[in-house]
Amino acid sequence: LQAEGKRFGKLHGLPFTIKECLDYVGTPSTLGVLARKNDRPPTNDLYVEALQNQGGIVLGKTNVPQLMVFIECYNRVYGTTNNPHNPKFAPGGSSGGEGAIVGAKASPVGIGTDIGGSVRFPAAFCGACSIKPTMWRTFDQTRFGEKTFDGPIMPVTGIIANFAEDLALFLEIMNEAAAARWETKPLQNYREIDVSKLRIGYFLTDGFFEPMPAIKRGVLESVEKLKSLGAEIIEFQPPKFQLAEEIFYRIMTVNGGENFHKILDGEKPVQQLKNMMMLNSAPAWKRNAVSSLAKFFGQPNLVRLISYFGGRGDEFLQNWAKERENYQRELEKAMSEAEIDAILSPVAALPAFLQNTVDKIGLGGNYSLLYNVSGFPAGVARVGEVQKDEAVARRNSLDLIERTAAKTEKMSAGLPLSVQIAAKPWREDVVIALVEKLHQQTN
Repeated sequence: LQAEGKRFGKLHGLPFTIKECLDYVGTPSTLGVLARKNDRPPTNDLYVEALQNQGGIVLGKTNVPQLMVFIECYNRVYGTTNNPHNPKFAPGGSSGGEGAIVGAKASPVGIGTDIGGSVRFPAAFCGACSIKPTMWRTFDQTRFGEKTFDGPIMPVTGIIANFAEDLALFLEIMNEAAAARWETKPLQNYREIDVSKLRIGYFLTDGFFEPMPAIKRGVLESVEKLKSLGAEIIEFQPPKFQLAEEIFYRIMTVNGGENFHKILDGEKPVQQLKNMMMLNSAPAWKRNAVSSLAKFFGQPNLVRLISYFGGRGDEFLQNWAKERENYQRELEKAMSEAEIDAILSPVAALPAFLQNTVDKIGLGGNYSLLYNVSGFPAGVARVGEVQKDEAVARRNSLDLIERTAAKTEKMSAGLPLSVQIAAKPWREDVVIALVEKLHQQTN
């Protein structure tokens, strides 16, 4: 190439993988739906094209859950993807295939999408690192039908890798492609961040789904590591966790999930989705009846979540869009008043989810959705693993979520431990700098 006077791209021959939903000419973008198995995209995804133009080579596409809306990786088109550390566990979702292949060191870098944790869960469950950019930076170009997703909470395209520098390199290329299409802000250089000058807040629980002790240990050990590097650390509790949860589910379930039913085109939802989609599209009397039964049988978490379903119409959506904007401002204000540059926390209450349990576990707490509601950039770093003496089930409970968590914890020895790092909008440089300091590579 040099002899011919051609320049080397920033990736020059580096292989990478892409989430199945991202268009790549000659391959279907099924979203895990049978009706789309013969889909043929006319052009490459914006970010795939940009990475190829810089010399990257597409190694292949990786699996997703049906409709890409749950934290496992199963559909009727391609089957099940397992966690590379323990096949009894899911690799996360919806970019679960990316988490599995990067976590298994079979791909150096992968790109996926995130609207509720979908590049963060797979990285955490599989021991990789990741970055979900600011909500207005790398808009997800996945075709839902023939259109991209549009709403007050927007999915973004992010990166899963084994090194922080690869997160930065890929994000730089993707940001250049985005900036050529719509107005965005410059990406700042993470290497210019002096961690010793940062003030970082941390929290251990959302107050709804208590993390297992090993998860808390991972956060606290990360706190000590950052202290040793000179960072100032304070406890910081984000405001109104339940409001953030309500905003997320109100927006994501509006109009009974009509678009998801349309995409399925007659295919039945898989078991992990069946109950959620039934409740979402059910009439109010039916949801109320299920809620009453759930309350009677000691299922407070289910009762709370059911109360968020049922919203319909443009006015409803506009009202909750305003709530989202207000929450974003409130979280930014809280960080400014505490004078913190970043927030350290769990990714979820558990290190990974057992296969076929996501219908009981959901998102494993409100830890990930907080940064989709606020639009903040958020990343994941692997900081250790669950020790044998930590794989102890929590106290017995009637609540199905707690019972499933107890079973999960009992089997969790050897799974990766990860932390989540978030910063204010447009400060991916702060997130990646902290990922670099905390992420522990494995052979």
